[in-house]
Amino acid sequence: MKEFRVNDTSVYKEGNEFGLEIFKDTKFVDTRSKTIGKGFAGAMKRHNFGGLRASHGVSISHRAHGSTGHSQDPGKVFKGKKMAGHMGDKLRTMQNIEIIKTDLENELLYLKGSIPGSKNSEVLVKGSVKNISKMTITEKLAAAEQAKKTPDKKKK
Repeated sequence: MKEFRVNDTSVYKEGNEFGLEIFKDTKFVDTRSKTIGKGFAGAMKRHNFGGLRASHGVSISHRAHGSTGHSQDPGKVFKGKKMAGHMGDKLRTMQNIEIIKTDLENELLYLKGSIPGSKNSEVLVKGSVKNISKMTITEKLAAAEQAKKTPDKKKK
């Protein structure tokens, strides 16, 4: 069950079910889901750190993150410091994903791009929040065909 804001409530009745026909006129959608959980990860995997050298006296700390803070003056590690810890399993929203086609019989929505979450996880699909002037694949193909038909002017 999910709650959505609508402009006009007189159109809807209590207990209405919605299918893919609500995305009939939309070109782009936003998808929101939980990302794949990766458990406890080190600083190199979690934050893409480079690590320390493999020689010149570096021992047992090749994949360590390095310094964590200053000396006595602040006397603490600042909040938000990139360190090892739990990776993934967070809500993420992918914006402006293009709808390629909709299959109303099987209730399938074909989207172009990556969608957060593991297989068989719940994904919230809603209309795009941002107003963009991006062309869809079909519009790009139509523009390319139109460009082929128009003859170029010859250079003198």
